[in-house]
Amino acid sequence: MAEIVDDRERARRLCTRAVNELWPKAAIATVTPMMGDASARRYLRCEIVASEPSQTPSTVVIMLMDDVGLPISSAELGVFGAQGPAELPFVNVWRFLSKITDAVPHIFRTYASEGGLVLEDVGDVSLWESATRATDRNEDPFWRALLLLRDLQRRAVDDGSGCYAFRQTFDARLFGWEFEHFLEYGLAPRVPTSDRTRCHGELMAVAERLGDLPRAFCHRDFHAWNIHVRDGRLRLLDFQDALLGPRLYDVASLLTDRTTPQLIDSRYEEQLVMRFADGLAVGGDPLEVYRLCAFQRVLKVIGRFNFLAERKGKPHYRQILPSVVATARCLATQLDGIDQTRRILEDGVKAGPVGNP
Repeated sequence: MAEIVDDRERARRLCTRAVNELWPKAAIATVTPMMGDASARRYLRCEIVASEPSQTPSTVVIMLMDDVGLPISSAELGVFGAQGPAELPFVNVWRFLSKITDAVPHIFRTYASEGGLVLEDVGDVSLWESATRATDRNEDPFWRALLLLRDLQRRAVDDGSGCYAFRQTFDARLFGWEFEHFLEYGLAPRVPTSDRTRCHGELMAVAERLGDLPRAFCHRDFHAWNIHVRDGRLRLLDFQDALLGPRLYDVASLLTDRTTPQLIDSRYEEQLVMRFADGLAVGGDPLEVYRLCAFQRVLKVIGRFNFLAERKGKPHYRQILPSVVATARCLATQLDGIDQTRRILEDGVKAGPVGNP
């Protein structure tokens, strides 16, 4: 509870500065913590009252960060040296994206030295929630999100402005690092060393295949909880980890993340992939490339969620693991050259609170 109180005070202080600078006739009414995610960022909504409400937002969101550097695996790329990035990655990538799309929230104020941003409020309705309400697949929010992604990939070309996304590449080394994260945190202790070694060899071969694929702008965490729907518009969040990666990686992220397969059956999944890939150079058969990307990502998520539960004191991520492991097992049956990994997924993976080895 003490942390929430501290966050409220930090958010109120930063919001007060922004209000005084931008809307001096306004004042803060309430500060409310919002649901977080698998990161060191926390979000709080500040309600604002103003004598001229038409010129002042009724709410803003404060993003608080304890670690303003790169995420755990991006640090492995070493592109920023020992000192880290010169500015907040969120701000850097936002500056680029805001020139090519209106899907990103506006940044009202940046207080980098205090680890906080004052952002436009894009509401609480995630793409996931919107999809659960959809009754017509012609209006399917998932397809709308894929259209947004196609547009971003088409428009996101390095313009020399220094966007960090174009300085980082999802190559075999980074794919391999994430596989090793899975091997370290996702496997049950009883898995023999010899089996781990064979599994490692198989996964490094997959990393090499993924590293050879054509690349485009990649959000890297493009899923139904990082896309919100407000006033009929899709709004994109948590893009600070963007880099160059396989064209179908974000597609795989969107369609296989967490419990998304409950809404997207295998037949519709294939239809969406083929519609998205139509006319694009993806590096091979679209479904095969998609499954490779999806398989790598779900293993990364298994490792990451176990890491968050065990090392970061966030046990609630174990509740999501059964559905993620089920997706990994399904994908493993569709790929060649991973026999040992397939066996480990059946009986040697930390699968969450239900049936956890």
